[in-house]
Amino acid sequence: MRLRDLGERALLGKLAPVGYPPGAPLPPGDDAGGVWVGEVAWLLKTDGFRYREVALLGMGPFEVGFRGVAATASDLLCKMGRPLGFTLGLFLPPDLEEDFALELVKGAAEAAGRLGAALLGGDTNAGEEVALTVSGFAQAEVPLPRRALPGDLLYLAGDRWGRTGAAIQAHYQAQDLGAYPRIQEAAFYPLPRLELLSLKGLLRGGLDSSDGLAETLWQLSEQGVRVDLEALPLYPDVLAFAGDEALAYELVLYGGEEFEAVLVVPPEGEAQVLARAKEAGLPLFRAGRVSEGEGVYFLGAPVRRRGYAHF
Repeated sequence: MRLRDLGERALLGKLAPVGYPPGAPLPPGDDAGGVWVGEVAWLLKTDGFRYREVALLGMGPFEVGFRGVAATASDLLCKMGRPLGFTLGLFLPPDLEEDFALELVKGAAEAAGRLGAALLGGDTNAGEEVALTVSGFAQAEVPLPRRALPGDLLYLAGDRWGRTGAAIQAHYQAQDLGAYPRIQEAAFYPLPRLELLSLKGLLRGGLDSSDGLAETLWQLSEQGVRVDLEALPLYPDVLAFAGDEALAYELVLYGGEEFEAVLVVPPEGEAQVLARAKEAGLPLFRAGRVSEGEGVYFLGAPVRRRGYAHF
């Protein structure tokens, strides 16, 4: 079967178990993989992309390098892994200017440094176009899988929901974001949140949202539960950009590239989670709950499964 017919999710389902060790800290196909080293889990994540696919209008190589490390770090942090180091694999056309390559790496180093981690070199290759692979490793004392039980509460961490979607739409419409500085900041410098680590041991499950919130929630539903959204964050700048509430909600559900975390909270631990988050300065938004059944719903209406896919 050709990959375009199989689809990315089905392909990953076939690839992820190949060679994956039994008894690993996280199941195959989760946001990151890992092994136990004594009592601590060492987690690893690799992400790759072509420059032209992620460089929004106004972005330069510095921002794209920053975004590369951010994407990888987000997968580690939502698993409760503290990032320690990153490496880059660069594919560069031979006629590319030296400064372009340097700015890519400087952006990656900036993101790593702001996460308390190091950039540890990598590899360079000739390519027909600029492309990057980013690998990151982290330590996790209590690794957090994709998991939910009926009765659990659903929280969205961070404040980029809808903002990155707005920036992506602005890119394709060749629209300047000068009037929306927080939207531009969210898309250009989407730093994942170390504050998530303050919730260690309190959560049932966690997922990175990069393919879009709707797709992320559908992945959670695949754990054998129904996801009921009761509210979604709707920021004034996102609403102003969209010009319509329905379109703004579309940006929240399907925008993608947030590099924020979807958190599953046991109801008996909600108060402690909120207290810890407030102390750490982590924005949390209660979006809904998990129940028996299947599928994803917003105010009782089915949410279409739609998100970014490579095939």
